[in-house]
Amino acid sequence: MCGRTACTLDPGEVRRACTYRDGNGKRRQPTWRDAPGGKQYYPSHNVAPGSYTPVMLSHRHFQGSGEVTVGRVLMPMQWGLVPSWHKGDPKSVMYNMNNCRSDGMLQKKSFKGPLEKGRRCVVLADGFFEWKRDKSEKQPYYIYFPQPSSKKLEGEKCDINVDLKTEVKGEVKSEVEVEVKPDVKVEVKPEVKDEVKSDQAQSGVKLEVKGENDQGIKKEFEEDKDDNVKVEEDCGEGCDNGSSCHEEEWQGPRLLTMAGVFDVWKPAESAEPLYSYSIITVDASPAMAWIHDRMPALLINEEEIEQWLEYGEVPLKKAVEVIRPVECVQTHPVSTIVNNSRNKSPDCVRPIDLTKKSKPSASSSFMMNWLAKGKKESPVKKSDDGPPEKKLKMEQA
Repeated sequence: MCGRTACTLDPGEVRRACTYRDGNGKRRQPTWRDAPGGKQYYPSHNVAPGSYTPVMLSHRHFQGSGEVTVGRVLMPMQWGLVPSWHKGDPKSVMYNMNNCRSDGMLQKKSFKGPLEKGRRCVVLADGFFEWKRDKSEKQPYYIYFPQPSSKKLEGEKCDINVDLKTEVKGEVKSEVEVEVKPDVKVEVKPEVKDEVKSDQAQSGVKLEVKGENDQGIKKEFEEDKDDNVKVEEDCGEGCDNGSSCHEEEWQGPRLLTMAGVFDVWKPAESAEPLYSYSIITVDASPAMAWIHDRMPALLINEEEIEQWLEYGEVPLKKAVEVIRPVECVQTHPVSTIVNNSRNKSPDCVRPIDLTKKSKPSASSSFMMNWLAKGKKESPVKKSDDGPPEKKLKMEQA
């Protein structure tokens, strides 16, 4: 299941982190669209169901709205799906609908209806939390994607692909696709011994092919002063929202991309619609099964994201092929301060050494003392302490 996440980037950073290439190969940033009714997304190290978080979806969902939008759209949505047919207070159902089990999503009315309408989305987060049961204790863990080279973490498993088109001079004169992956050696055929030149005007990337005993690929990028950006090529046209393609390439944290389903609930006339979502969950892969038996359905590359979002081109029967457990996640234990959803400290995601008794930071200690004081003064109020599964029904029965 997935009952807590962290999402700490501001809207502009989320857009840059979600940069993609359209059908023409041009680099674009998704368009940011505010949530109806003035609902806001607030970056946080500890996000609980009921919050508004960034969700990516196709522009096709907003056709006819009068806005000129192409490609992908980012919009804050409420975590906890409220079915369009629901009658009454939406708060009465949203906490039961923050997760959607993949094995029943095409049978249950709450999810089948939206999916048949093409309401597929990608839920974004830095990572999510899960609790490992150990006798009477529960240890929280933080789970996230392996990071790019500039933010690389030890034990990285996932490959982050870079597509390069090169022109090969010599005995083989044809355009080839070269896929660059971390820690992967590229075999060069013996007959191709001449220099390999890339189209620098298009990519700004230089490749050098060395001899048979010293094969490798060297990438050279022009670095910007900011560690989180790289200068990339200009596609010749401006991107969405007036953002130029050659401005900056995001080099910050790689966001977790989780498959989701959303719906639109419309209250009384004249009131704003409510956009809400559920995160699709699957059986845990071996990489995570030692912590919990469920995990979010993660989309691990651009092809899978495109397949899930483009409901107008990819039918549901084909799209669900990307809903399955994956191995490419990393985990580390974190402090139990994350148990309380009101604690938003960065200590929620910092790794701890389980062999040592970790001490929370001064700010976290202040927050926990303040929360404890509030509980003493308000004994009737239910506590938020403890892993979320004690309070919320995470999956629809």
